[in-house]
Amino acid sequence: MKKLNNSNFELLEDIIKGLDFQYKQDNQNNLDNLNKYWRELVGKKISAFSKVINFSDKNILTVACSDSFVANELYYEKQKLLEFMNKNIQNMGITIKDIKFNYKKWEEE
Repeated sequence: MKKLNNSNFELLEDIIKGLDFQYKQDNQNNLDNLNKYWRELVGKKISAFSKVINFSDKNILTVACSDSFVANELYYEKQKLLEFMNKNIQNMGITIKDIKFNYKKWEEE
Protein backbone atom coordinates (compact mmCIF):
# COMPACT_ATOMS: atom_id res chain seq x y z
CA MET A 1 0.00 0.00 0.00
CA LYS A 2 1.43 3.36 -1.00
CA LYS A 3 1.39 6.47 1.11
CA LEU A 4 -0.54 9.42 -0.30
CA ASN A 5 1.77 12.17 -1.50
CA ASN A 6 0.34 15.11 0.41
CA SER A 7 -0.75 13.43 3.66
CA ASN A 8 0.70 13.27 7.14
CA PHE A 9 -0.97 9.93 7.83
CA GLU A 10 1.14 6.91 8.62
CA LEU A 11 0.31 3.53 7.22
CA LEU A 12 -1.10 1.01 9.66
CA GLU A 13 1.43 -1.59 8.57
CA ASP A 14 4.29 0.83 9.39
CA ILE A 15 2.85 1.45 12.85
CA ILE A 16 2.43 -2.28 13.53
CA LYS A 17 6.02 -3.00 12.44
CA GLY A 18 7.23 -0.40 14.93
CA LEU A 19 5.39 -1.89 17.89
CA ASP A 20 7.49 -3.82 20.34
CA PHE A 21 5.39 -6.24 22.34
CA GLN A 22 6.95 -6.69 25.77
CA TYR A 23 5.09 -9.82 26.90
CA LYS A 24 7.54 -12.23 28.44
CA GLN A 25 6.57 -15.77 29.32
CA ASP A 26 9.14 -15.81 32.15
CA ASN A 27 7.38 -12.91 33.88
CA GLN A 28 4.05 -14.72 33.77
CA ASN A 29 5.67 -17.93 35.03
CA ASN A 30 7.26 -16.01 37.91
CA LEU A 31 3.92 -14.46 38.79
CA ASP A 32 2.20 -17.86 38.70
CA ASN A 33 4.89 -19.36 40.95
CA LEU A 34 4.70 -16.42 43.35
CA ASN A 35 0.94 -16.92 43.55
CA LYS A 36 1.48 -20.61 44.29
CA TYR A 37 3.87 -19.85 47.15
CA TRP A 38 1.55 -17.13 48.41
CA ARG A 39 -1.37 -19.59 48.63
CA GLU A 40 0.85 -22.07 50.48
CA LEU A 41 2.01 -19.39 52.87
CA VAL A 42 -1.32 -17.88 53.87
CA GLY A 43 -3.51 -20.97 53.50
CA LYS A 44 -6.93 -21.49 51.93
CA LYS A 45 -8.84 -19.02 54.11
CA ILE A 46 -6.64 -16.00 53.48
CA SER A 47 -5.82 -16.89 49.87
CA ALA A 48 -9.55 -16.63 49.14
CA PHE A 49 -9.23 -12.93 50.05
CA SER A 50 -5.78 -12.11 48.65
CA LYS A 51 -3.69 -12.81 45.56
CA VAL A 52 -0.39 -11.78 44.01
CA ILE A 53 -1.02 -9.44 41.10
CA ASN A 54 2.37 -7.95 40.28
CA PHE A 55 6.10 -8.31 40.79
CA SER A 56 7.82 -5.10 39.73
CA ASP A 57 11.27 -4.52 38.25
CA LYS A 58 12.20 -3.05 41.64
CA ASN A 59 11.43 -6.44 43.27
CA ILE A 60 8.26 -5.24 44.96
CA LEU A 61 5.46 -7.78 45.27
CA THR A 62 1.92 -6.38 45.08
CA VAL A 63 -0.86 -8.37 46.70
CA ALA A 64 -4.49 -7.47 46.01
CA CYS A 65 -6.76 -7.87 49.04
CA SER A 66 -10.53 -8.14 49.14
CA ASP A 67 -10.84 -5.27 51.63
CA SER A 68 -8.85 -2.96 53.89
CA PHE A 69 -9.22 -5.28 56.88
CA VAL A 70 -7.40 -8.12 55.10
CA ALA A 71 -4.75 -5.70 53.82
CA ASN A 72 -4.21 -4.33 57.32
CA GLU A 73 -3.92 -7.78 58.91
CA LEU A 74 -1.42 -8.90 56.29
CA TYR A 75 0.53 -5.68 56.72
CA TYR A 76 1.07 -6.51 60.41
CA GLU A 77 2.65 -9.82 59.35
CA LYS A 78 4.59 -8.36 56.44
CA GLN A 79 8.08 -9.12 57.75
CA LYS A 80 7.25 -12.78 58.39
CA LEU A 81 5.56 -13.07 54.99
CA LEU A 82 8.57 -11.48 53.31
CA GLU A 83 11.01 -13.85 55.00
CA PHE A 84 8.97 -16.93 54.12
CA MET A 85 8.47 -15.92 50.50
CA ASN A 86 12.18 -15.18 50.00
CA LYS A 87 13.13 -18.48 51.62
CA ASN A 88 10.83 -20.42 49.28
CA ILE A 89 11.59 -18.61 46.03
CA GLN A 90 15.38 -18.89 46.16
CA ASN A 91 15.23 -21.43 43.32
CA MET A 92 13.52 -18.83 41.12
CA GLY A 93 16.57 -16.55 41.27
CA ILE A 94 14.64 -13.53 42.56
CA THR A 95 14.41 -11.71 45.89
CA ILE A 96 11.42 -9.76 47.12
CA LYS A 97 12.44 -6.45 48.71
CA ASP A 98 8.99 -5.34 49.82
CA ILE A 99 5.35 -6.36 49.78
CA LYS A 100 2.56 -3.87 49.08
CA PHE A 101 -1.03 -4.73 50.02
CA ASN A 102 -3.66 -3.04 47.88
CA TYR A 103 -7.37 -3.54 48.48
CA LYS A 104 -8.34 -1.12 45.70
CA LYS A 105 -6.96 -3.47 43.02
CA TRP A 106 -9.13 -6.44 44.11
CA GLU A 107 -12.08 -5.68 41.84
CA GLU A 108 -9.84 -4.89 38.86
CA GLU A 109 -8.31 -8.36 38.87
